[in-house]
Amino acid sequence: MIVLLAKSTLLEGKQQEFIAVAEKLVKATREEPGCVYYDLVQDAANDKVFYFVEKYLDEAAVEAHKNSVHFQTYVPMMNVFREGPSEVTKCVTVDF
Repeated sequence: MIVLLAKSTLLEGKQQEFIAVAEKLVKATREEPGCVYYDLVQDAANDKVFYFVEKYLDEAAVEAHKNSVHFQTYVPMMNVFREGPSEVTKCVTVDF
């Protein structure tokens, strides 16, 4: 499985606006067939930092997510609240 950690550092005072748009993205993404887990978390030490924690069945599911209407709609809307581009770390699960 593929795990993505997408870090967003926000402009001062833009947290609630970001969360309002992010909520729409989270709800829509959770309905995608290849999505195993998708959530938004806030850094406990810095209230301007958020992470999308994402888990997909495979690379095809990741691509489907990136090409989805909701991703293409909501990500540009969230970009105006960020200090810079989001930082995405791609991981793979360790099978035991």
